Amino acid sequence: MHRSRTAVAAGLGVTAIAGIVCLGIAIADDPAPQPASPDAGPIANAVAAATHVRIDGPRGPIHVWIPPSYHADTGATILYLHGFFDDADTAWTGHQLPEQFALSALNALFIVPEAPVAPATPVNYPSLGEVLRLVEDRTGVVRGAALTVAIGHSGGYKTIEAWMNEPLLDQVVLVDAMYGEEAPLLAWYRASPRRRMITVGIDTVLGTESFASKIPETVTLDRFPPTWETWPAKAKAARHLYIRSQYRHMPLVKEGIALPSLLRLLPVELLADQPWRLPLGSIPALPDASTTPITDGAVD
Repeated sequence: MHRSRTAVAAGLGVTAIAGIVCLGIAIADDPAPQPASPDAGPIANAVAAATHVRIDGPRGPIHVWIPPSYHADTGATILYLHGFFDDADTAWTGHQLPEQFALSALNALFIVPEAPVAPATPVNYPSLGEVLRLVEDRTGVVRGAALTVAIGHSGGYKTIEAWMNEPLLDQVVLVDAMYGEEAPLLAWYRASPRRRMITVGIDTVLGTESFASKIPETVTLDRFPPTWETWPAKAKAARHLYIRSQYRHMPLVKEGIALPSLLRLLPVELLADQPWRLPLGSIPALPDASTTPITDGAVD
């Protein structure tokens, strides 16, 4: 199971993380991240040991999540765009994004910028470069340049379409998000053989089927495999992978099964100290009161 990609030195990147912790104390006067109690479980411990920064950006918040052993030399930059009727804060807590990022075990800087909350809402951050500059400037952490990926759920497609001309974008994952025009996505995909796409369809099955039919090298799966080990090798290597989902629109990004699976499909190093051995869906249940106030600029 992916052992060839697993980091053997969990202490790499301590200097970079120390920098962000120091910056966080200066901004928010909060203590440095600490491990959860020993009986809290591996995901809770991974989340507690990570660094979380909420940036009060010019057009909405930007959440940044950094695993404790993240190191930029082989790290990726992964941007997650939420769908309509959520914002960055409600998606962060209600969709348990830190827990799902931890379960993926990727050596990556995870970024969740504000995105449109309704179809008529303009794109908050139409420049990918601006988001990356804000994150590096406000956190003091160097982003991983090995790979830059945009993952959009549902209405998150609007921001991704705005980023189609950004040379930094290497891969795109559309999670039941084929609501926009095909042409910009096809043009982006065909412009370079190095570019890769993963598309998932359930509510958007007509759009995803149409898109897949226009890419001869598409590899199609009729469902999400149940475990990490049962993903076909051809799916992991596909330049365009299309998954017909057995999970509904919101469970795709809330239940800790589909989203960590999609993250694991990215060619990114796994971190040995993260909970990569746990089965899919292992994220803890949300408490009854899942939304708590978040202070701008806070680090936890």
